[in-house]
Amino acid sequence: MFDTESTFQPDWRAPIQTLSLRSLHATGNKVAVGIALMCLNSWGQGIREAASAGDRRIVLRDEAWLQTRLSLEAVESLDANLRLSRTDGDIQIVTYHKPSDPLSAGDQGSQAAQIAKDLLSLSDVRILLGQDDSVADELGRLLGLSAQHQNVITNWAMQEKGRALWMVGDQRYKVQTLLTPLERELTYTNDAIDPTL
Repeated sequence: MFDTESTFQPDWRAPIQTLSLRSLHATGNKVAVGIALMCLNSWGQGIREAASAGDRRIVLRDEAWLQTRLSLEAVESLDANLRLSRTDGDIQIVTYHKPSDPLSAGDQGSQAAQIAKDLLSLSDVRILLGQDDSVADELGRLLGLSAQHQNVITNWAMQEKGRALWMVGDQRYKVQTLLTPLERELTYTNDAIDPTL
């Protein structure tokens, strides 16, 4: 993966860092993607340890299911970062496509599977965007949602982008996020599938 010098010199102290895995995804090698996520995780931990007092970071972990399926050590690394984030002053955001994604780590009943399952309960805030009816029962079982809450996710939230059920501690809220035109342009990710472009 790192067989030559970088083609650019990143500013490791810049306020925003991002790692695109697009070229790795294109290879179809999920192990390589998982390893890249672990490398990013290690780099992020190193940057946090070198940070000035009072430095706060928001760490977005997209496609976390890839890391949790890699190995027990990968799951343990993610788990440790989430548990220690308060000490580091970080806000950790982990995204999954569906609630059962962390449950696919390791063999059923394995240590990796148990740790990954516990990741669901570590979150102080859970934001559940629209989901298909086929996962409603799973949502209810995993997250203790009532039929009314399941309906918010599988019906109301599916009717428009930005709608979600926010679970903040024991409280539940229906939330619709509105984007400004500039935010909508910056976050539009469907270019590859939009026939009008």
